[in-house]
Amino acid sequence: MVIPKGKAIHEDLSTSYTDINELLSDLGQNSFTGYCQVNFWEYRGTLFIDRGRIINALEEIGETRNSGERTIKSILDRARQKDGTVSVYTLPDEMVATLASVLNSKAKYRDLTTELTSLEKLISKLKKEEHSGYVEVLLNNDNGHGCIYFQDGRAMESVFRTSDGEILAGPSGLKKILGLSTEVGAVFNVYESDLSSIVVDNAVTGEILQLFETTLNKIQEAIDTSFGKEKFSDEFKRTLATNANKYLFLDPFAGEFVYKDRKLAFEGEIALDEFTTGVCDVIMQTLEHFREQDNTVADAVYTHLLPLKESRIELIDRLQLDMKMPMVFGDQVQSEPESKGEEEEKEKRSGLSRFFKRKGSA
Repeated sequence: MVIPKGKAIHEDLSTSYTDINELLSDLGQNSFTGYCQVNFWEYRGTLFIDRGRIINALEEIGETRNSGERTIKSILDRARQKDGTVSVYTLPDEMVATLASVLNSKAKYRDLTTELTSLEKLISKLKKEEHSGYVEVLLNNDNGHGCIYFQDGRAMESVFRTSDGEILAGPSGLKKILGLSTEVGAVFNVYESDLSSIVVDNAVTGEILQLFETTLNKIQEAIDTSFGKEKFSDEFKRTLATNANKYLFLDPFAGEFVYKDRKLAFEGEIALDEFTTGVCDVIMQTLEHFREQDNTVADAVYTHLLPLKESRIELIDRLQLDMKMPMVFGDQVQSEPESKGEEEEKEKRSGLSRFFKRKGSA
């Protein structure tokens, strides 16, 4: 499979000086769509990214090809080694979706030859069938090979690689493939998109860790302003310890999850939902500790977090953090100061928080 190059965002960054986690975090924050490619001698790993999320990967080691969720981890591990390069290219979202969906697909038609049909007739047939996937064109006598990518019968991109490695794409690539297939002959293989091969991103990525680190920083600022320096950090550590049996990855003695000096590090392997549930639970328990002492803490935390919520709302919604941390990312209900008697009467009438409520609860 020949991958369209796309528009270069970064080219040939040295893996010796490039932090792949920070790079992917930056791409995530900018809702990048395209691919990130890691190259070493006789090795190429490609991460396909849709709106900042890795949706599949292709690893090529000599003649061996791997794809899928495990391949993502393998490529990230290789990107942390020295003496390689990292490049990033942007592509249209439909192109990325097609590339990600054909990595494990089976051939719909195999070993068709120009002795039986022309490439023009095959393209016409696929158009009528509203084909999504790609046609692999293997020219006779090692004259190169190419790919024509389809979505719903429309040929949206063509890429041709000459025998010496030169790449031609777009209309010029299609023209070259059509001309040479007629001139020297070719073999055609047709592959169909398989959406089930697209990986559901279930990893705790650098982008997600950055969001939680910033969240913890903002909460710490709000709490420490009211209660004194390091008060939040001390209580957060205590709460982590008391929840160690419930969420093993949060055990301070295990060292997998560490929040220290306003920096968050996580070295464990755990499902994303389990990670977010555990961390959010501990954050909420910590905040409840301080709200019991001063119920205006909720307003202070909400105010500190509002800019972050507005800037990262897409990721917050995807992780459902507004439901897991309503005091932090939920919808605030403003209320006037009330006397002690009024507060007690209100508590009798309703168990709802007087600071927050979910959408639709009114």
